[in-house]
Amino acid sequence: MATYSPLIRRLMLSSLSIVMSRALISPLLTLFLSNKLGLNPQDVGLLLGIAVFSATLLSLYGGYIIDRLDKRQLLILTMLSSGIGWILLTFAQNLYLVTLILIISETASALFLIGSKAILSENLSIGQRVKAFSLTYTLTNIGYAIGPMIGVVIAGIQPTAPFIVAGLGACASIFLLTGVKREASPVASVSQPQSFLKTLIILKNDRTMILFTLGCLLSTVVHGRFTLYLSQYLLVTQTQQGTLDTMAALLACNALTVILLQYQIGRFLKREHLRWWIVGGTALFVVGLIGFSLANGLIGWCVAMFIFTLGEMIIYPAEFLFVDTLAPEELRGSYYGAQNLAAVGGAISPVICGFLLMHSPPPTMFYALSALAALGGYLCFVSGRRVARKIS
Repeated sequence: MATYSPLIRRLMLSSLSIVMSRALISPLLTLFLSNKLGLNPQDVGLLLGIAVFSATLLSLYGGYIIDRLDKRQLLILTMLSSGIGWILLTFAQNLYLVTLILIISETASALFLIGSKAILSENLSIGQRVKAFSLTYTLTNIGYAIGPMIGVVIAGIQPTAPFIVAGLGACASIFLLTGVKREASPVASVSQPQSFLKTLIILKNDRTMILFTLGCLLSTVVHGRFTLYLSQYLLVTQTQQGTLDTMAALLACNALTVILLQYQIGRFLKREHLRWWIVGGTALFVVGLIGFSLANGLIGWCVAMFIFTLGEMIIYPAEFLFVDTLAPEELRGSYYGAQNLAAVGGAISPVICGFLLMHSPPPTMFYALSALAALGGYLCFVSGRRVARKIS
């Protein structure tokens, strides 16, 4: 990380800080909302689904705003919004107010991710971008590996304390990006988009981007919220204690694999062979899913998770590199915002998997997910061929 400029180093540290803050409350949010508002699990799921879906749609316009304004200042605003939102959750009693706070917090988190990608693309050479993104993703997983444990410990002292600590941590993170000089970028002289409508028209006419985003959406059904459908499956096929033990092992395996190997794998990704990397990542998803369907012991589950995680480590930086290659210099934020619509796949994943678990033998869920992953990978491969022609 010492090889990067002060802005990039501070951006990576702020990403870790924000993720740590978010991870503090991630295992507690469902229970907190249930106790706070008296909602049953289904209603809590609906509430969180509305917040995530709304934030995903709003991030499309947010990407356009990121292209027009100072990205560093916008990231500071998103950190402040997230921090204040998490603190306000502890005081809000009204369902509509809680929903609004969740939408604002989720939107701020989405815009922070989009803005971070745009800053990496704007301030790094082509060869450095995917390596920097892989390092940032590694730091993100470190945060998610440590944060929940700290949150649970703090909650044992005071149930609302993790939200206060998370909010204060997010607000304090703004000092990592204040005082650092804005670096000259190659896009400074490029004309900005004149209107949001014209930007939407450009995105609508980019068939390669539409095809890729659709492929990412199908792929995100598989990897976006995999912990949810795995826990759904385990609750059907194992005891509650067995589910907890297996999920703990799988989450540890996933986090350790990413932390140890993500940056090393990301170093080898090349724009010229991007579509083949996507094919490889998709194949690993399919093998991992079939491994889940056949696993009958903890070792089998962990081996399947290791293979599945290898696919995840390829797909995440490959998606970043794809959009980075395709997007015009003046529309990077808008393109990242459009690609973020693929997050809808993670929102519908538990719904699809719950339906399959109720109306078919449990392993059928993994075979259906394998088919979706294969179709998503195929669409990304087709769009990748177009990008290969563009850079050749």
